[in-house]
Amino acid sequence: MKTTTKYQNNVFNINSYNDYFNYKNSYKNPDNVTLIKLSNNKKLGKQILVGRHKGKKLYSLTLVEREMGCNKNCFHWETCYGDNMPFAHRFKTNNTIIFTNILTDEINYLRKKHKNGIVIRLHVLGDFIDKYYARYWAGVLACYENVSIYGYTAHNENSDIGKILLEITKKFGFDRFAIRWSNNVNSKLNTANSTDFKPRIIGAKNVKLNSITCLEQVNKVKNCASCGLCWNSKINQINFITH
Repeated sequence: MKTTTKYQNNVFNINSYNDYFNYKNSYKNPDNVTLIKLSNNKKLGKQILVGRHKGKKLYSLTLVEREMGCNKNCFHWETCYGDNMPFAHRFKTNNTIIFTNILTDEINYLRKKHKNGIVIRLHVLGDFIDKYYARYWAGVLACYENVSIYGYTAHNENSDIGKILLEITKKFGFDRFAIRWSNNVNSKLNTANSTDFKPRIIGAKNVKLNSITCLEQVNKVKNCASCGLCWNSKINQINFITH
């Protein structure tokens, strides 16, 4: 059973501010280096072009797949698409207080830099680390009205972390906390299911089979930023072609 990423050279431990500044100083222009990165992924895009977040910059945070927050019952534990991402910088921490303090510094800087607001993609790899970390994002939304979040989680909605995520969505709405539940047969949730998971959906009872396949994957839009379906609460289920 795999336990972490196979790209260990691209894992960066951030357990202190010293670690953080060492990471930044490894670049020629450290002032421009952040953990929450402006998307350079052609699939994501850099600026949202449609929908309620139109005009906002799209940032992302990448943790270590399997090792940081990932539910071991994740349907794609052994086949994580991170296995095909050799160049992604992945962050790891054993101190979520320090780690989130650093994220807060960055978010405060970014939301001032982008007056129109930002959307943060959680998480390109990895998942919500623990209960403290999950609640942290509720604090971000409460403090910064021009910050919104979207992403996916493999945590079960009935787990401790899952219940916190549901509470955050209920409090702030899907408009600001658009976290979809990966490979989940609960038709009451906004889900994101892979093609490999479809047989389980078909086998489940009282599940709506209507879904929209990711438009970027079928070349109907250029990228996520020009689509916006994932943060549209009216779209119950999005189907992703397995990488």
